[in-house]
Amino acid sequence: MQQVARAAARAVAGGRTTFVRCHSGYNRSGLVVVQALVELGHDVDAAIRLVQEKRSPWALNNAIFRDYLSTGLDVAYRLTGLQS
Repeated sequence: MQQVARAAARAVAGGRTTFVRCHSGYNRSGLVVVQALVELGHDVDAAIRLVQEKRSPWALNNAIFRDYLSTGLDVAYRLTGLQS
């Protein structure tokens, strides 16, 4: 997810139009888009609100994904890896 988000952020920073989509278009793609916005300097909560405003109020409705974003994907990745 982090690599895809960074690639999307680089593309946007380079002036390219970027399309991110998962099966339903709400949670996984929302996670990537919010993380890309964070990479571009946006606040996590503001980025979540922006995605929900532009995509759907149901976008990023997975509380665990929002927690991952608030914690930081690097930290969340390490913490979830400890459970395996």
